[in-house]
Amino acid sequence: MVREPYDEEEVAEGVWQISGSHDWDAGVNAVALVSGTHAFVVDNLYRPGDARRLFKRIQSWGIEPDALVNTHWHTDHTIGNCLFDCPIWAHVTGPKYLKRYWPKWVGGPRDRRAGGLRLKLPDHLFDRRVSLDLEGAEVQLIHVPGHTPDSIGVFLPDRRIFIAGDTVMDLPFVLFGDSLEEIRSLRRIQRLRPRMILQGHGRPCSGTRLAGDIRYLQRVREEAREARRAGLSKEKFLETPLERVLPSRRCRALAKGYSEAHHGNLWKIWNEMSSAR
Repeated sequence: MVREPYDEEEVAEGVWQISGSHDWDAGVNAVALVSGTHAFVVDNLYRPGDARRLFKRIQSWGIEPDALVNTHWHTDHTIGNCLFDCPIWAHVTGPKYLKRYWPKWVGGPRDRRAGGLRLKLPDHLFDRRVSLDLEGAEVQLIHVPGHTPDSIGVFLPDRRIFIAGDTVMDLPFVLFGDSLEEIRSLRRIQRLRPRMILQGHGRPCSGTRLAGDIRYLQRVREEAREARRAGLSKEKFLETPLERVLPSRRCRALAKGYSEAHHGNLWKIWNEMSSAR
């Protein structure tokens, strides 16, 4: 589903999904968890103008955020960090990736891509899991690597809402991560039995979707393993159509950019198979 630039929706009481534009025609999401005059913000969109609009919108509610969460280092989720004067939570490995890739992907404040924004690193780091408090409600931050090594999710256990960042997308994407870790993380999320999952891109979904995501990654891994055994070249394997490993109804529902994601998955998983796994 193509998302128009900047949209907001209260998908559950006090849970706002704010969507901005993205090059993949799939939109990109931030989430605001609001309780009274307090809020946690999860991610901050892709384009500098969208990030500023998100920040000003939250301020218009009379709220100064108590915390910002970076679900992972990708700059389509972190470009607006510098707008927030509050603790920024992330996985312990996140800052090193931001420092490495920000100059290439965004540049300095005078770069057109940055739109005057600057790199600001997370300053509250954790490893496996940490619990925060939002006006008496528990908010869990959980390490769920696979999309990237530092990917985390935000879980509201009392309401069984999981904010997944890009660990859950309309199509799993592991080019910057690891397919086996992604499968393990999707199973970890399944065990939480989420009622609603907010994705990093696209509309909310239910936990029942995760089984199909796992099957997709398993099938790509099987295709890569069989291709190697048969002596197929990497170039030929990279031509594997999405319809071969994903049900046609899901293929038809995907935005255009996900064909690029599938190609990235093929490339990554072929390379993973070069070692015994």
